[in-house]
Amino acid sequence: MDFEDGAAALSALREYGRAENIAAAHKVLTAAAFARRQFAHEVDLFGEEFAYRAGRSAEMETSLALGVSAFTAERYVAVGNALDLRLPLIREVFVSGRVDFPRVFALVDATAEISDATLALMEGHLADAALYLTPKKLVAEVMRELIRINPIEAEELRKRRERHCRRVSVTADLHGMAQVYATLTAAEGRTLDSLVQEMAGTVCREDPRTVDNLRTDAFMALVHGESYLHCQCGRDDCPTAHLPRTERPKPEVHIHIDLESLLRLADHLGHVEGHGPIDPELARLLAGDATWQAVITDARRIDAERNGSVGDGGEGDSYCGGDTNGNDDGVSGGEIACDKAAEGRRDGQLPREPKSDSESGEPNPGDSSVANPTPGVPTRYRLRRRTAGQLPPRQDSPRPSPDTNTRGPRITNILDAITANPALLDGQYPDGHGGYDHPPRGALTYRPSNTVRTAVFDKYDTCTFPGCTVKARDCQFDHIVEFDPDNPHAGGWTIESNGEPACIWHHQAKTDRLFRVVRLDGDVIVWIGQHGAIGVTLPLPAEQRPSARTKKPAARPTSKPPPAPPPPEPPDPGIYELTWWETHMHPTDLPPTLPELATITDPGHLARCAQLRAHHAEHLAILGERLRHQPPPF
Repeated sequence: MDFEDGAAALSALREYGRAENIAAAHKVLTAAAFARRQFAHEVDLFGEEFAYRAGRSAEMETSLALGVSAFTAERYVAVGNALDLRLPLIREVFVSGRVDFPRVFALVDATAEISDATLALMEGHLADAALYLTPKKLVAEVMRELIRINPIEAEELRKRRERHCRRVSVTADLHGMAQVYATLTAAEGRTLDSLVQEMAGTVCREDPRTVDNLRTDAFMALVHGESYLHCQCGRDDCPTAHLPRTERPKPEVHIHIDLESLLRLADHLGHVEGHGPIDPELARLLAGDATWQAVITDARRIDAERNGSVGDGGEGDSYCGGDTNGNDDGVSGGEIACDKAAEGRRDGQLPREPKSDSESGEPNPGDSSVANPTPGVPTRYRLRRRTAGQLPPRQDSPRPSPDTNTRGPRITNILDAITANPALLDGQYPDGHGGYDHPPRGALTYRPSNTVRTAVFDKYDTCTFPGCTVKARDCQFDHIVEFDPDNPHAGGWTIESNGEPACIWHHQAKTDRLFRVVRLDGDVIVWIGQHGAIGVTLPLPAEQRPSARTKKPAARPTSKPPPAPPPPEPPDPGIYELTWWETHMHPTDLPPTLPELATITDPGHLARCAQLRAHHAEHLAILGERLRHQPPPF
C-alpha cells in the first residue's frame, strides 16, 4: 500500500486498529448473547436439573463458526458476559474501538473474583487506565486499586489463591521441546528466581552457554538437588575443574519407535508418552541411552495364528505395559518402547536376556513377567527389561523431494464441495449400515468388539469434534447413526463405518441432538450445529496410524539361497527288529479304506469284522500267556 508520507500511513494504521477493536467487541458480545440464549433454551428443553450442562452447545457451535478451539470460544463468551453484566464502562471503551481485546481480557481476568460492590468503585479508574497501559501493567493497576479501596478483600483473595491456584505443569512444545508453567506465591517466585540466578553463576566466565541456557541448566540442577553447575569451558585451569561430576538418575521416559526406524532402515516419527511426536533421530538418541522394555508383538500374533485363532483384543493387546482399554496409541507390530531409566547407558552392548528363575533361584526384578504376568500371553513373549543396545551409526540419507509427499484432501476443498452439493451432508451411509445388506457379526450389539473399536480409534488421534484435544484413547465409542436398542436392525449398526471417538462432552451434546454428525467418503467426519455451523475433521494419514507400526518389515534380499538340508539316512536294519504285530498281521487285517467305507453296512462286511475281532482276541490271549511264563527283559 502506498501513502503520501509517514503521517498518512500512521493515520490509516490507527483507523484499521480501531475497526479491528470494534469488530472484536461485537464478536465477543455476540458470542455471549448467543450463549445466554442457548442456555435459556436448553434449560427449558431439558429441565433445570440439567442446567449444569446447558449453554455448552453455544460454545461448541461458536468454535465451529469461528474456526477456533472450544477453549477460545469459552473465553469469548466469558469476556462478553463480564462486559454485559459487570463492566459497562469497559464495554463502552471497547465498543468505541479505543481499547483492544488483549487489554479487555486482562481486565476481565484480573477482576473475575472481585465483588461487584468493590468493582463498581474501581471501574472508572480502570477504564481510563486501559487507554494507555499495557495488559501486564493493567493487571498490576487492578491490584493497586483493589488494595487501596478494599484491603481486607485483597487479603482474602490472596489467601484463596494460595490454597487453590498454586500449580506446576509441563506441556509439549514444538521440535522436541517442552514448556514448564508454575503458579507460585510472590515469595516463592522470588526465591526460585534468586536460586536459579545464583546457581547459574557457579560457572566461570569462559563457559560457552548463553544466559538463557545457563538459567535452564541451573533450574534442572536445582531439580536434581545439586549445589553447583558443571562448567563446560573445557580448560584445565578452570576454577571448577576439580569439582566432582555426579551422575544424575535417569527417570523413566517411554519412547515409542518402530524397529525399522531404530535400525535406520526407515525414518518414521517417534512418540514420547505425555509429550507427543518427535523426530526419528531424537527417538534414536533417547533409545541409545535407555533401558529397553520391549515386546516384539509379531511373536504374539504368530503364536495366536499357530493356535488357530487371533485374539479380538485389537491393538490394545500389543501395548507395552500400559492401558488395557484396547484404544491406546502405544506399542504395536515390532515396535519397541524404550524406558529411559537409571541403568541406561550409551556404550551398552547388544541386549542380553536376564536370568530366569530357574537359573538364579529367585525372581528377576527386571522381568515383568514375574511381577505382573499378562493373562493369555505366553511367558516367553512377556515384557523383559534389556540394557541399551548399540545402534547403527548415523548416515544422512537424501531428503525426499516435495513431489513424493502425498497429502489427502484439504478441509477447504471439503467445505467447498459441501457448498456446491449440500446433499453430501446426508452422509456416505445415511442408514448407518455401511453398505451391508445383512448385519455382520456383532453389528446388532451396542457395545463394539475390540476389533471394531481398535479399527475406529486407529483413524483419529483425538475426539473428532473440530478443535477438541481429548485423546482418542480417553474418548467414548460414538455411533454416528444412533443405535436403536428396541430395533437394532433398523438403527445404526455397530460397525467400523458407523463409529467415531467422541469425548464425554461432545458425545453428550450429540446425544441431546444439539449436533448432528455425518461421515463422508474417506473417513471424513463432519459436525453440524443446530444453526448450520459446520466443522470438519480429517482422519490421520495412513502412515501415522498406530496400525501402520504393525506391518511386518520386508525380508532382506540374500545373495544366494540357503543350501537344502541333506536327505535323512535310512535306519540301520541291524538295529531294527520286527514287532509281533508286523510278523503275525496280514494286509487283509487292516481297517477298511475310504472307498470300502461305502459298504460298511453290507452283511458280508459285518461278518468279516466279527471274524477279525475273534482273530484279534485269540492273538491277545496267546500274547498274554507268553508274558505270564516269560520273565521281563529288565
